[in-house]
Amino acid sequence: MDVQAQVEAARAHVLALPVPDRVTLEVTGRDRISWLNGLVTCDLSKLGAGEALYGLFVARSGRVLADALIATDDMRALVSVPAAVAGTLMEHLDHYRVMEDAEFVDRTSEISAWEMHGPRADEVLAEARSAGVHGGRVDRTELGGAILFLARDGTHDPRTVVADAVARADGTLGDPSGWQALRLERGVPEFGADFGQTTYPQEAGLEKIAVSFQKGCYLGQEVICMLEMRGHVKRRLASLVLDAGSPPAIGAAVVDEAGVPSGQVTSASHSPTLGRPVALAMLKREAAEVGRVVTVGSVRAQVVRRPA
Repeated sequence: MDVQAQVEAARAHVLALPVPDRVTLEVTGRDRISWLNGLVTCDLSKLGAGEALYGLFVARSGRVLADALIATDDMRALVSVPAAVAGTLMEHLDHYRVMEDAEFVDRTSEISAWEMHGPRADEVLAEARSAGVHGGRVDRTELGGAILFLARDGTHDPRTVVADAVARADGTLGDPSGWQALRLERGVPEFGADFGQTTYPQEAGLEKIAVSFQKGCYLGQEVICMLEMRGHVKRRLASLVLDAGSPPAIGAAVVDEAGVPSGQVTSASHSPTLGRPVALAMLKREAAEVGRVVTVGSVRAQVVRRPA
């Protein structure tokens, strides 16, 4: 599918696409929300009907175990997590389930997660929810957004409901190439590519969208709050706009204006909106400041808040 058309759909209408390489966990039981809330960085206690949250499961050390998209209703919570770490994450969850009335099970074979990106995502969400689809509003790109959990129950295909709603919103069904270009234009990091289990939330720039500093205690909170109070981390994920050329290779070295090695590229793509390569790179704190000029290979690049 044409990448430019997908990015334009997200900016003007809505882009709908399955969330790749994810596992859907269903959490039930009387204590499901309070139990989950003690293990994630977002505040599930304030989650209302028709809403969802993006958060992080973190270890006691404060480092990220997995990111999560979470939507709830009166009976359950559905949680989308990276497939690559789902097994170890479920062991982690089981370890911290003591006296709580909470159960979780892998429902990936029955329920798939889809994301909507764009200013008309709410329209698709409302139509899908009225047809019985589980989901909520969550905006990772600041263009508007939602997550839907599509259950295959043998009587109807909810993907048809979503596809019809997307069409009525003048949107597009997308694929991973469109999401890659869109997320890098919008500076959205991806677990397993731009951050992982050696990363603190602040290093990935996730403290503003995935962490609540007002909620009660949760595992790893002390370290994360201490990092926030200290005011900085030693390295940070930064968005880059390159002057020209092809997207740099993953792992390409980034050097500062003095020629000092400062980090490496974690993701890169061509930006249809800018007509230039854009990238995310994990850099030393000083090099990651907005406005800094760096070099990737032989190509000049600038650190920006968000490429486009």
